Amino acid sequence: MRKLWAATVMAAALMTAPRPAEACGGFFCGRQPVDQTAERILFATNQDGSVTMVTQIQYAGAAPDFAWVVPLAEVPPVDSLAVFPQLALTALDTATGPQFQWPDEPGCYPPVFNAGGGPTAGNDDGGVTVHVREEVGPYDVAVIESTDPTALIDWLRRNGFRVNDAMAPYIGVYTSEGMKFLALRLQPDAEVSDIQPFRFTLPSGSPSIPIRLTAVAAEPEMGITVMLLGDRRYGPANWPEVEIDDDQIVWRPDAWPMQTNWTALVARGVDEVGGRGFVTEMSGPTASIAEQVRNTMTSDEAQLAARDALLPLLEGNTTITRLYTRLSPEEMTVDPIFRRTDGPEVSNVRTLPRYVDGRDLCGGTSGADAAATSPCDFAACGAGGLCRVVEVAGGTQPVAACACVPGTTARTTFDPSGRPTVTCQDLRMSFLNPGDRALPDAPPLADPCATFDCGPHGECEPMNMTPTCRCATGYVAVGAIAEDGSRQTTCVLPDEPVPASFYDGRVPPLPDSLPGGRPVDVPPPAVEATSGGCSAGGHAGGAGGLGGALLGLLFAVRRRRRS
Repeated sequence: MRKLWAATVMAAALMTAPRPAEACGGFFCGRQPVDQTAERILFATNQDGSVTMVTQIQYAGAAPDFAWVVPLAEVPPVDSLAVFPQLALTALDTATGPQFQWPDEPGCYPPVFNAGGGPTAGNDDGGVTVHVREEVGPYDVAVIESTDPTALIDWLRRNGFRVNDAMAPYIGVYTSEGMKFLALRLQPDAEVSDIQPFRFTLPSGSPSIPIRLTAVAAEPEMGITVMLLGDRRYGPANWPEVEIDDDQIVWRPDAWPMQTNWTALVARGVDEVGGRGFVTEMSGPTASIAEQVRNTMTSDEAQLAARDALLPLLEGNTTITRLYTRLSPEEMTVDPIFRRTDGPEVSNVRTLPRYVDGRDLCGGTSGADAAATSPCDFAACGAGGLCRVVEVAGGTQPVAACACVPGTTARTTFDPSGRPTVTCQDLRMSFLNPGDRALPDAPPLADPCATFDCGPHGECEPMNMTPTCRCATGYVAVGAIAEDGSRQTTCVLPDEPVPASFYDGRVPPLPDSLPGGRPVDVPPPAVEATSGGCSAGGHAGGAGGLGGALLGLLFAVRRRRRS
């Protein structure tokens, strides 16, 4: 499936290609790996009260099918619309991301490995006010407004922006709130390889992410990284902060780069507060980062462009805050807003614990210590999932698999490190289904389950035209990637049984104003579920999304770490 993953928040890494060491400017050299599947958003406040926003756009598919739509409270100045170097966004991400230090204890040693101006005058076009229509880099850009969501969608389609019917109720929510819409498509002679992060400035207001529309195209358990530049630390105004106990960070001593369960802990922590929460991964002065960027010595044109784009934003603000979350589509019901807040600096450097829940993580790659870590330590199946370990035929190591509560289905996707995994996806959040039409004049969609096999103990369910598996009671879904790159999901028995009480869990109901993509008949639980939805205990991570000619939006989350 083609996939469109929206601005600064969706999955599939746009990592820059390795460069020769002699051509690498210090700040833009390769650094410690970050969440490869996270979307990235950068906010920078300006002295006049405006906010500059940089959003990463991730897309795989045909250039004519690309479309990107974002609700905005105000019309951005035309001269603020610009592309932004991917290298600059990636470098800032790696500089502020979590860095883990080996425990400073005897007998605990790391292994050795080789290795602008105001907007243009608006004009009315069929009930739609066109505030801006410009060519910016590889993009055809429009900023439009209408009180009629049908007229707005019709305008987008007439002008070559591919929007399907699944977006209509979500666009209706934003038009009723008086929002404008920023829409991007690739120009006719542009290629997918020309896609770059996009920058624009909003005249006033608090940084915010229009996440509700993102649910139409979002991956489940999608990582979102938000970086905010200002004169003080930032935090969520309408979402809770979530603390992660550093003493629960599990890591593998035999893996390089360092493998920890940090992203899984974030996913579980966010699920525990109802699916909306933020972790503060870092907050502190910009001075040292600006100095590194300023002193970058290189003749590489891409690195020079990244330096020149990033340095003014850093020099114009004294503090940078980095927030991280992982969300699924059914959790994207409230747009997060960010505001200045008080609080101490938060270092992104963390010392790993030697002992977690009585397990010694320093030694054991063999013998009695070999079971010091479990595949489920590093997985997060989502709010409707429970992780179990399975032995895979022909595999050298056990893997994590997921049991899913009624009303959800297992989807093979990729974890933040890029490895295949499984997550439990809400069946209601399928917006393209067999027999639907991606566009009104397109042919009906075929059933992707026609040739997909979940094994004798599973039933295939199409989710946004991607095959997923509903496993029989007691069975769990394990995911893999075939040699041809296709995703495989199979229902198998786990090493440890799934408790019968697990299947009494349910995901929470959706708000009436944000309907799902299709109705799902879920029987009532034998035992009334807890108020927080499914609290299944373990989790296993992953992501999946809506393919086709649609792009969702951005979203971000943050949660608070110990300082």
